[in-house]
Amino acid sequence: MKKTIAIIMSGLLLAGCGQSAVTSTQSVSSAEEETAGLFTPGTYSAAAPGRNGDVTVEATFSGDKIEDIQITSEETENIGVVAMEQMKETILAAQALDVDLVSGATLSSEAFLNALKEDVRQAGADPDSLTGAEKEEASATEYETEADIIVVGAGAAGMTAAITATENGAKVILLEKSNVLGGNTVCAANGINGADSQVQLNNETYQEKGASVEGLESLQLNNEDANENLVKAFAENSGETLDWLGSLGVNFEVDIQDDERNPEKNYYMVKDTTDGSTAITMINRVSDKLKDLGITVYYSMDAHDLTKDADGAVNGVVATDANGDEITFTGKAVLLATGGFGQNSELVGQYNEHLANAVTDEVAPTTGEGLLMALSAGADTVNMDAIQTFPAVIPGYGMILPFNLPGGFTPDALYVNNSAERFTAEGFEIPDAILAQDKGEVYCVFDDSGMNDGLQNLMNLGYVKSGETAAELAEELGIDGAALQKTIESFNEDIADGTDDAFGREQNLNPIEGTLYGYRFGVGAHYFMGGVLINEKTQVMDTEGNPISGLYAAGEVTGGFHGTFRVDGSGLGDSFTFGRIAGRELAEAVK
Repeated sequence: MKKTIAIIMSGLLLAGCGQSAVTSTQSVSSAEEETAGLFTPGTYSAAAPGRNGDVTVEATFSGDKIEDIQITSEETENIGVVAMEQMKETILAAQALDVDLVSGATLSSEAFLNALKEDVRQAGADPDSLTGAEKEEASATEYETEADIIVVGAGAAGMTAAITATENGAKVILLEKSNVLGGNTVCAANGINGADSQVQLNNETYQEKGASVEGLESLQLNNEDANENLVKAFAENSGETLDWLGSLGVNFEVDIQDDERNPEKNYYMVKDTTDGSTAITMINRVSDKLKDLGITVYYSMDAHDLTKDADGAVNGVVATDANGDEITFTGKAVLLATGGFGQNSELVGQYNEHLANAVTDEVAPTTGEGLLMALSAGADTVNMDAIQTFPAVIPGYGMILPFNLPGGFTPDALYVNNSAERFTAEGFEIPDAILAQDKGEVYCVFDDSGMNDGLQNLMNLGYVKSGETAAELAEELGIDGAALQKTIESFNEDIADGTDDAFGREQNLNPIEGTLYGYRFGVGAHYFMGGVLINEKTQVMDTEGNPISGLYAAGEVTGGFHGTFRVDGSGLGDSFTFGRIAGRELAEAVK
C-alpha cells in the first residue's frame, strides 16, 4: 500500500513540474527513486490565520518525504487543536495534502492546511500536486453496533450522559455528526449555574447572601412557562454536577452576576476560564474523561431515524456515515443530545417567523435531526418559538463579542443596510432593527481608529474587507458605493456639533474617514429554549403526557426547563446537569 501511494504521488508531483504522470512513473524503477529530490531538505515555518489567531506550522522535509509537522496555535483544544492533529496524522501517513477539512473546525483546518502548503512551497515543491493518496473508504470500518445505550450528540449533555451511564455499569455507543467533541457547548461565553456545590459553600459571599438550592429554583422560575418539576430537578442536582466537574479538574470560582435581564441577582454562577472560557475548560476535562473510560465514539455519523423493538419501544438509531452508508445502531434505549437547530434556517423560520432572516453563531452541525426524530416518535414539544438571539454574528465565523467591535457596546462605526443607508443608533443589543432590514443583512463600516487585534484577525481570515475610498469598500462588500459615500458624508456632517440628530447615538461620535473597513453581519439564532418535552427523569413525553418507551433527551434539544427565557449560566447548567441525570436514569432503566 505504501509503495502504491508513493508511485501515484510521485507521478502527480512530477506532473506539476511539467512532466506527465505516466512518463514519470515509467521512468523509475523503485518508489525511493521516484520520490528522490521532491523537497529541499530542511525545516520550514509558515503561519496562517485561524479562528483564534495565527496557526504556525513548522514542517521538516527530507529529500523525498514530509518527516514531521509541529503546530503552534491558540485554537480551541478539543476542537481546532484536535482537528489539526487529525489532519497532521493523515498527511504524514499518506504524504499527500488532499485531505478533507474537519467539520466543526473548518477555520482551524483551513489555517493548518494553508500554512503547511506554504512550508511545502518553501521546500521547493508544488502543494497542489501533493495529491493522489488512496483514501480508506468509511464503509470499510467495522462498527460495533450494539450496546445498552445509544447516545446521539457529543456535546456537553451527550458526553456527560455517556460517562455517567458507563460509570453506572452500562455499555454506551456515542454518535457524533461532526469530527470533533464538544458540540455547540463551546460557544458559551459565560459561566455555569449551580447551587450548594462545595466551592460555593466555602465562599463567604455566597453564604452571606443566603444562596441556596431554593434560591436557584426561585431565580429560574422567574422565567415565563418554566416547568417547575424540571427546575426542581436541575437545582437539586446542580451542586453535585459542579462537584463532579471539579473532580475532573475544573477549578471553579464563584462569580456572582448582576445581570439586569434577571429580576433577581444571580448568586449561582461559577467559572473556570483556564482554557479560555468556562465552557471550553469543562469540555476539555469531560472529553479527557470520555477517552479515559474508553467509550466508543463514532464521528461523522449523521443519525436521522429511530428504530423500535417488537413492543414499540425505541431501541436504536439509523445513521449515515462519512461514506454515505447507512448503519443501524441498536440498544435498549436512546438518548437524543443533538442541540438546537440553528443551522437549519427553514426550521428556524417555521417556528419563529420573526427570525426567518436570522443567521447563526453555532459551530456544530445543528440541523435539527434530534428534534425531527423525536417528533416522528410522537414526542410533544414546548415553547418552540422561544429562540434567544445574539445581536452580532458574521455568517461562517460566528459571534462578535463587544470587545471585538470597533468601540465596544456602542460601536465607533456605522451600521448600514443593503442600500448602504444607516438605519439605527449603532449598539450591541439591536436585533430587531437588524432583522427588519432586507434579508436581515447589515454591514459594519469603520476606520483605522476602530481596528483591533480581533478585527485584524477577521481581516486576515477574509471576513473584514477594506478600501481607500467608500467606493472601493462598497465594491468589496457588494453594496452601492455612491450611496455609502453619501451616508458617511451625512454622518460626519451631522455629528460635527457633537450630536447625532439622525438617530440619537450618544457615544463615540467621531468622523469616519481615511482607510475604511467593513464586514457583513446579522442576528444569530443563538440558543433554543424550546424543544422536545421531557420529564424530570429526561424521558421524552408524548402528546398525551406519557413517556415514550426507550427515548430520552437532554440539553438544548429539550424544552420546558428554561420556559421562554434563559438565565445566563443556566444553558450550561441545563446540559451538564440533565446529562448527569440522563446517564443515571438510563443506566438504571437498561439493567
